[in-house]
Amino acid sequence: MPTRRNTKCWLDTESPEGASAAANAFWRKAQADVREGTFWADRIKDLRDEPGKRLALALENLPLPGAFREAAVALRAIIRALRRQRKPFEEPLNLLYWLAATESFMVDFAPILKEPGFNVMESIPGEVVRGLDFSYSTLGFNRLRLLNATDTKWLTEIWGEPKGHTTLHKLHQRTWDKFEMSLHIRRQRDQDQFLYQLRAGASPPRKRWWQLWQ
Repeated sequence: MPTRRNTKCWLDTESPEGASAAANAFWRKAQADVREGTFWADRIKDLRDEPGKRLALALENLPLPGAFREAAVALRAIIRALRRQRKPFEEPLNLLYWLAATESFMVDFAPILKEPGFNVMESIPGEVVRGLDFSYSTLGFNRLRLLNATDTKWLTEIWGEPKGHTTLHKLHQRTWDKFEMSLHIRRQRDQDQFLYQLRAGASPPRKRWWQLWQ
């Protein structure tokens, strides 16, 4: 599990309100970065030879699917460098596995909300996700789509073969469903408020820029 950082991002959030505030701040910054031509996905390309910085930037942008992938790429580079130097690499491998497990908590499509699963994941406090219990023995690796064949070779080299294979979503679906339903209720409440304002003749609230495609 990654260590806490000073900057407030999704992983650091401790409540639904905190997660919502972090998401709003994230998308405001993303909008400004796009205008200035400094979007994180562009900046991270310049860090190919600096995996530590690449990893830090990727972690700041979780739970974006692309950030999970970039973090995995950075950790693989770190692990390869340690292996070449014949140094222990279990710590970054452990983080790589944690990221793969965490990514498997998110589904592509949220059936209750009828929106991308990312929207639910972003609404769940990082503290809740960090606290989800799992073990290598039961979670395994075959269902963790962030991992590749080399990753699984390293895992079995260190920890052996697991007893089973599943996803964090399946292990903790009740937690996911709770937050998905909560977000669904908030969406419905916002829609009801919007319709009420229309009927009352009030000006409809402006959508935030990232909601225009929802």
